[in-house]
Amino acid sequence: MSTKETRRNARIPYSGLVRLAWEDSRGSHFAPGRCLDVSETGLRVELPVPIPLRTRVTLSADKIGIAGSASVKHVARFGAKYLIGLELNEILTRKVREGLRDPQSLRSPISV
Repeated sequence: MSTKETRRNARIPYSGLVRLAWEDSRGSHFAPGRCLDVSETGLRVELPVPIPLRTRVTLSADKIGIAGSASVKHVARFGAKYLIGLELNEILTRKVREGLRDPQSLRSPISV
């Protein structure tokens, strides 16, 4: 079995708070989660609740200055939590990616 990485963009490890909001037929939902890593085009987050595939979410990670929208591309149960793969609607700028290594360098939220 091959273990070759097939992702288009490298993941940057990042552990920090992320807030998600979404709507479905039952109404509006909000969930705090923990970001596990970030790439140029997405995030992997750990949440206490699942979010259905293809759901559009709004997100914010204030500590690193990310705010915007994304789509759910992957959902997997991991113990009592869920790992959610999000594809951002906009590519993260180089400034944001560099800021992940030095969060103090980001002064204000950047929309994605």
